[in-house]
Amino acid sequence: MGPPGRALQIRRVVWAYHLKNALGTSEIMTSSSFFLAVNYPWLDYGCDFGRSPWGYSGLASPHARDVVAADFARIRSSGVSVVRWFLLCDGRSGVRYENGIPAGPDDFLFTDVAAALDLASRSSLQICFSLFDFLWLQTPDAPRPTFPGRAALQFAGGREALLQKILLPLFREFCAHPALFAWEIVNEPEWAIPEFQPSQRASLSLANARSYFSEIAQAVREEARVPVTLGAARFEWLRAWSEIGLDLLQAHYYPQSERDQKLSLSQQLGSLSDLAQPLWLGELPANDPASPEYSLTEALTACRDAGLAGAGIWRWRPPEPGGPDAAFGFVEPETLLAWSRRSSEFRV
Repeated sequence: MGPPGRALQIRRVVWAYHLKNALGTSEIMTSSSFFLAVNYPWLDYGCDFGRSPWGYSGLASPHARDVVAADFARIRSSGVSVVRWFLLCDGRSGVRYENGIPAGPDDFLFTDVAAALDLASRSSLQICFSLFDFLWLQTPDAPRPTFPGRAALQFAGGREALLQKILLPLFREFCAHPALFAWEIVNEPEWAIPEFQPSQRASLSLANARSYFSEIAQAVREEARVPVTLGAARFEWLRAWSEIGLDLLQAHYYPQSERDQKLSLSQQLGSLSDLAQPLWLGELPANDPASPEYSLTEALTACRDAGLAGAGIWRWRPPEPGGPDAAFGFVEPETLLAWSRRSSEFRV
């Protein structure tokens, strides 16, 4: 399916407008641009930023900096301009707690974020930080004494403390940083919301989720001066977040999860051409063994031709053996570079 005509033009103009007004410049994105991104989700889940109950291994450590610096240089040489990185994850690191409630950033959080942004700047990359993961919103299986904040977002007071004590200081500290692409409120929150995922662990109502995410979006607009986004797990859930104040809508696409739609990627993107905000795919698998017809390069082309702002491949670093995403593998730099060279609309 080809570009959706006027809807394509409107989305691109709106996207350029948002970035120009959020950052005070139009250098990052123009009306004819499509950005290529990769997911660099973590070196060690939940432990890249701040101190965890099990010790410190964050970005300010020399080993972590060396690893990321080498990776970022290769990422940029592959034609990529944006890196998506999980920040607080399930709350195990970066936060001081008092009686299980967020009380402020720990002594390493800001230092590690600054280190990541510095490394991105050195490689001419920008980072989209996903502030927290859906796991932190889910009801934990059992209390864990070594992990005092695991249930901190299960009640309104804990969520408000996270916003006031952690997120607002974070937005102010890195306001309009040139290496900051966007703040992503949360990764795939639908898995913690019973209206989308009926389960004992999904206990945050959609009404409360929308209210809280709207507060965070407003805080980003007022304090951060960068775009704000949210990573919806599926296309069909995207519109639930279209009226909470996001600058950039985001959906994730895995072919095996979309079989019930009986539509191709191009057809599903075409059905979203009436969205008021620009859209990007934050997660697109490098491989999908369960869907032999899937091709990453064809998917990227479908995203570009549909007028999306950009697309991010899951993932750059090899997944953990036996992990839930092990089957999707990781992207080869040569694949990205070859696609970007073939794409006349891609801007390096």
